Order: sequence, then structure tokens, then C-alpha cells
Amino acid sequence: MTTPLPRSKVKKNQTWNAESVFASPEAFDMEVRSLIESLVEIKKFQNHLGDGPDTFIEAMSAMEVLAKRAAKVQVYATMSSAVDTSDQLGASMNGKAMSALAQVGAATSFVDPELLAICEAALRQWVNEDPRMKVFEAYFNDLFRKQAHVRNAEVEELL
Repeated sequence: MTTPLPRSKVKKNQTWNAESVFASPEAFDMEVRSLIESLVEIKKFQNHLGDGPDTFIEAMSAMEVLAKRAAKVQVYATMSSAVDTSDQLGASMNGKAMSALAQVGAATSFVDPELLAICEAALRQWVNEDPRMKVFEAYFNDLFRKQAHVRNAEVEELL
């Protein structure tokens, strides 16, 4: 049985192109900090999703951007830690990524409880009256299907 080479000994062209995600571990760290700092922008939508379709769509757009950024952080960290579990830098980045993702989850956890509080009829009316809302119809269907399993915003944030 052959012992796998440490990543540092593998030819660069035979490794993942981590630089296509972030140029360096320092750039990754900067994005993690920026991601966490941007959570304040998401919180401004809390208690305002019921203001109407415009606010709801703005919030969902902001959360989509946030989710893409979080996914990029996770992918980069996973590239390092999954290849060599003894790599301390990779393990550190993976820990930072997991912490950032948990903070993103906590910051956005208000959405489902708040939408359920708006009530199904109002959300269905938004879908019927505003063509931009049609894309959220399946999301609303699923939300009301699992309604019994959604807790209030404070409990969801803790979970």
C-alpha cells in the first residue's frame, strides 16, 4: 500500500484550483470578515418582510447574494481541509467557514417565522397580484406544508 503524498508534494496542475475561488488564504479571511460584517444589512429586513412584495423581494435578493458568498467561503475552506486533514491552515479555514455559515444561518433565521406570521392568504395574494412573486410560490407552498415544525424567530435563531 502506498502512502498518499502530502499536498505540498503534489504537482500544482493535479490539485484543485483554489486560487480561482480566492487568490490567497488572506483574501479568504478578508471575505469571511466582510461576510460577517454584512449580516447587519440582512437584519434590517427583520420585522419588515410583511411590508409588501417590494421589501420581500429586496430581502430575498440580499439573502441570495449572502448565500452565494457563504457558499464560496465554504467551498474554498473545504478544498484545503478535505484534501489533507492534517493541514492546520485548512482546518483553521474550515473552522472559520463553519462559524461564518452558522452566523449567516442565525442572521437569516427570522425569515420563515416572520412569513408564517404574515399569513398564507396574504402571501398567496402577493403571488397572484405581482408577477415577480410567482418565483416564490413553491417556497411558500413548502413553508406552509412544514409550518408545524417552524418555531418562533428567537428559537429558530438559537437552533
